[in-house]
Amino acid sequence: MLTEEAQENKEQQKSPIKAIIFDLDGLLVDSEPIWHAAYEIFLKNHGVVNKPEVYKKMIGRGLRENMVIARDELGVKGDVEELLGEIRGIFYSLLSSRRDVLMQGVIELLQKLDSYKLAVATGGHTKDKCSQILKNIGIDKYFDVVVSSDDVDKGKPAPDVYLETIRQLGLSSKGCLVLEDAVNGVVAAKSAGIKVFGVNSNEKIQLELKKAGADKVFVSLGDIEL
Repeated sequence: MLTEEAQENKEQQKSPIKAIIFDLDGLLVDSEPIWHAAYEIFLKNHGVVNKPEVYKKMIGRGLRENMVIARDELGVKGDVEELLGEIRGIFYSLLSSRRDVLMQGVIELLQKLDSYKLAVATGGHTKDKCSQILKNIGIDKYFDVVVSSDDVDKGKPAPDVYLETIRQLGLSSKGCLVLEDAVNGVVAAKSAGIKVFGVNSNEKIQLELKKAGADKVFVSLGDIEL
């Protein structure tokens, strides 16, 4: 009779999935409240009032695209690259004072997936900052590949960040599984031809993830079954 570990290995050999790709913000790191606070400070600095419908459009997109939206739809003045540097500076200043940003169930899931290749794909951070965040919260050792806004021109919902991730992993889209908490991320993964599981505790967003094409939707990382 097979042990539980041997049975898991046998099941994985049957599966085409060889790598798990994680989003960062809102999935591994509870950074969405910090991004929202940074966004509010950023708008206040520019004398601009937030519009909820515009902020909703930004969720899950690359930060560069969001600065274009802020400029075009909210009237924020300035060069996009300079605005990008400004809001990142505010965010990292707020983040540096926090030590409780790791999402529940992250460590347990990463340890459970030790036989898979693991990657992070984010459009909101540079590679250096993404690597720094992973190191600060003690999970950098788990990841084989980190793909960031430095690696692609277009952020989510464009598929670029996921296409680049599977290229760096040396796998086909069929050999990977993406975990995402936002609609734009699900759209990006599906556009890249990758199976994707949605993860979000908000029931309304869970429905939106399903509508966007998520193959399965879970309340938390701890609930995920491959």
